[in-house]
Amino acid sequence: MKSISRRIRSVPALLVLMCLCLAGVPRVATATLIAYDPFNQSAGGSIAGTSSTAPGVWPTGSQSWSIGGGSVNVSAGSLSLPAGVVGLSTDGNRAVLGNTGSQVSASRSLGTAYSSTSSLWFSYLFTQSNTNNADGNNDGISLLNNGTSRIYFGSDGAGDFVIRAIAGQSVAAADAFANTNVGAASGQTFQLVVNINPSTGYTMWVNPTGFDNGIGVPTGGTSANLNSNLLQFSFDTILLGGDDPTNTSGSVTFDEFRMGTTAAAVVPEPSTYALTLAGAAYGGFLMWRRRKRA
Repeated sequence: MKSISRRIRSVPALLVLMCLCLAGVPRVATATLIAYDPFNQSAGGSIAGTSSTAPGVWPTGSQSWSIGGGSVNVSAGSLSLPAGVVGLSTDGNRAVLGNTGSQVSASRSLGTAYSSTSSLWFSYLFTQSNTNNADGNNDGISLLNNGTSRIYFGSDGAGDFVIRAIAGQSVAAADAFANTNVGAASGQTFQLVVNINPSTGYTMWVNPTGFDNGIGVPTGGTSANLNSNLLQFSFDTILLGGDDPTNTSGSVTFDEFRMGTTAAAVVPEPSTYALTLAGAAYGGFLMWRRRKRA
């Protein structure tokens, strides 16, 4: 009994007990990450002609960023996470679109086409600096097909975060909007999560604070849904920047772009962290046991 007691009090034994406790954490559906750009390219130069390295992934791997106008550079360091959001690891640097008073954008082909008939998830970190104190002017991410914008998620002309189905992707004659009514405040970093779903429409979350394992969606923060008069569309390119010919919001920064088949692929889940911790604890126990046997 004394021997057992001593083992339980030992650190390796506690690690094993932790693993056993965390093993009961429910697993969720496997998360598939289709594309991830942490912008970990070398800092200090243009993003043109570059692509991220591991842990970044891309569907076909060979595509690099190109500039559609203005100045888009890679700057050192990741954006800091908004307070209270779902935990998110960051890796590398960030992409900064400079303010030149004209269209500023960077695009990267996915190398293949994806359809809105399948549920897809996106997330990214976003900060804009209104150097001239103007409202945000359509700064965000667009999904393009053959160079034509199909859908956009980011700040609109009034400075609110919106999803916009571009005219032609909606039965309505004009663009169709879902407005979160959350303003893209100057100098503040936001975590944006977007779902394109053929059944529920298009949904955006701003700064989600939790995750519902049961239904696999973010919780908390502010959300908006666009679910009427929508048409199916395909896209093959990701564009950072705006859809208008002017950029009045000063510099705009993007970081940690993710695209996946589930929310778990683009925002971390508490259960995922628990299982990771359990794995790390068990790995530590195995290392201790090997050393003791040596």
